Amino acid sequence: MEKGENLNRRSLPTLQQLRYLTELEKEDNTRGMIARIAEKCQVSTAPVSRYLKSCCEKGLLTEDYRFTKKGQAWIENYKRILKELPFYFRSIGIPEAQLEANVRDMIENISCYTISTMLANYKRMQSSHVREKRERLTEHFLREMLPEKIECPVYFMLYRNKEGKMALSMADHGFEKPAILKHNRRGSWLILKRKEMQGFSRINGEKMSGHLDTLKYDQEGTLIQAECRDDMIRIPLRAFQFHRRQGGEVRGVLSVTMTCSVGRSHMPESTAVLVFWM
Repeated sequence: MEKGENLNRRSLPTLQQLRYLTELEKEDNTRGMIARIAEKCQVSTAPVSRYLKSCCEKGLLTEDYRFTKKGQAWIENYKRILKELPFYFRSIGIPEAQLEANVRDMIENISCYTISTMLANYKRMQSSHVREKRERLTEHFLREMLPEKIECPVYFMLYRNKEGKMALSMADHGFEKPAILKHNRRGSWLILKRKEMQGFSRINGEKMSGHLDTLKYDQEGTLIQAECRDDMIRIPLRAFQFHRRQGGEVRGVLSVTMTCSVGRSHMPESTAVLVFWM
């Protein structure tokens, strides 16, 4: 009997048993399926057959070895865990040579729910750490570069990803240049003034005009709609990521999502990267 094959052992799978199931997902449920799985996993057919039958008893598989809804959710959780655990162990300093052993020990001795909770909490802590680090960096830039009160022009551009390369976005024509950087005791903002855009229809060549309706910026994975008054759009500087380039130039970078209207038509959302220079 394989190590951990006894299913009364807290009902936890071994890495080998999880591989039986991931190989089962690739099969078309035809004659000789168990033999093919056994061959790929380099074991005899007996342990594969026993484990698949036990999964039927647990409700993870049907009698003809197809995943039930419960079984599909169960194996997807384990596949996600197997993908994330190596990153977790690397981040805490486990050497590459010991990764597989640590993953095996975790899978075979700790429940799926506990591992998932641990990984979720770890990612939340990491996200919080990254956010705090970015906030400290932003505060540093703002204190270093801005006097107590300032209102000055800054140059900016809007880019879009085109076939893996950054190209100028059409939305760049929807704002007057330059933008205004404003900083006082109440806060710090990049202020964009929207303007009417003009172009020609690709369908009939008719001249069209339109303007930006909304601009949302990405902050920690959440889209926040920027404040707009009298065609002036205010984006808080804390939303930007700052990078210092050689020569001392500082860039603020932010992912944005926009909608616009052309004539009576409301165009779908488009994404772009807003970059300004200080």
